[in-house]
Amino acid sequence: MFKKILPIILAMILLVSIAAAFKYSPNVKPHTRYNPLLEGCYYYYGFGSCLLEDKECEGVPIGRNKWVDLGDACNRNEPPKLTGLKDITVTETETAKITAECKDEDPVNMSYSGWTDKAETLTTYEDAGEYQVTITCTDSFGETDTGTINIIIKDKNRAPLFRAIGYEIE
Repeated sequence: MFKKILPIILAMILLVSIAAAFKYSPNVKPHTRYNPLLEGCYYYYGFGSCLLEDKECEGVPIGRNKWVDLGDACNRNEPPKLTGLKDITVTETETAKITAECKDEDPVNMSYSGWTDKAETLTTYEDAGEYQVTITCTDSFGETDTGTINIIIKDKNRAPLFRAIGYEIE
């Protein structure tokens, strides 16, 4: 009887010792943060279980020594960083291309307001002047970074148009 149970016991001991060596299940993705656990604190959501040991956020224990569906609690969200803000000068009928970038670990959205609401805008003969565009970078936590650039559109000298003038004979 003992010979039949011994392999099962050894297999269970092996599995327990292997499981104790890992904090995360294979499905945990440690760079995916979604929802606030406490104000200013975030957790990895829905990617398996992990054992939290002595983790706390703002002094509050979180899942201490319990298997919970969290990744590292207390990972703080870093706000996005808007870089590459440069004023643009083009001549009428050229494309004004905004090259600013939004850097963040989280998914981001860039929006434009003011003279244009796009990263690239083809100018026309009537656009000469100086304009401002506000660029807003928003991450998946709603944190933002905002900057403003100037777009200067120079007048383009157009060739004169000749039109036939009617001729009347009296």
